[in-house]
Amino acid sequence: MTFKSNLIALMLLTASILTGCSNVGSAIRAYHTAAPQVQLGMSKDHVLSILEPTQASIPLRQQKSPEQYMQNGKLVEIYFFRSYSNYDEVRTDDEFTPYVFRDGILESIGWTALGGPGTQAIPRPEQNITIID
Repeated sequence: MTFKSNLIALMLLTASILTGCSNVGSAIRAYHTAAPQVQLGMSKDHVLSILEPTQASIPLRQQKSPEQYMQNGKLVEIYFFRSYSNYDEVRTDDEFTPYVFRDGILESIGWTALGGPGTQAIPRPEQNITIID
């Protein structure tokens, strides 16, 4: 590779990284605008119609896949929406807000009902971490 082609490759990589960061920030702001419309007891379809559009611009690697399981004969589904970013280059649970549905009805919002996030960002002393809210 020539210097020119290396430079072009580096510029394209930098642009894709910066675009991903701005997409995450925009999605987080959109989430915080839409989230107050969601109330416990709403149907899964209704909640997702409000919140999923806020996450559309986030690259897959910056999202968290839904989870599901059966409990006492009822389907429990957990959807995660990107609500914060620690900008530490590590995607952790504390950057998402979980929405828990039991048989298609919103039962809880947030980590309290789930016992807290499984992973959290640990800032290094020399880092200034910005949380977008």
